[in-house]
Amino acid sequence: MAIFDKTNAVSPASSETTIIASGAKIDGAFNCASRLHVDGEVTGEINSKSIVTIGKGGKINGSIKAGRLIVNGLFEGEAECDGVEVLAGGKFLGKVISKELMIEAKAEFEGESKIKRDSEVSKASIKSSTKA
Repeated sequence: MAIFDKTNAVSPASSETTIIASGAKIDGAFNCASRLHVDGEVTGEINSKSIVTIGKGGKINGSIKAGRLIVNGLFEGEAECDGVEVLAGGKFLGKVISKELMIEAKAEFEGESKIKRDSEVSKASIKSSTKA
């Protein structure tokens, strides 16, 4: 059954998940509005407004911009998310810019992290607009 809004367009349900199964390999840019679960391999760029989960056998090499990233497999590259979780058994190699970073015991993190601050952008625009 489809869900319709007032314009009769189909809107994605919050429970929808795109799965990249074990054995699948994707190279290039991947954009999705739904959740993404990776058990295969992705090389390139991922853009999602939702949650990206790397399963135990999953590998991502590249860049991720998402609402939340959960690493239970291997991630190599740069991630810019509101929240990042590296679970026990997960491995994060690279750079993360995030409001929240959680690394469980027995997880691996090697790289650098920066705090994502929305206020820095607004402060810069306030300074430029208040100069006379």
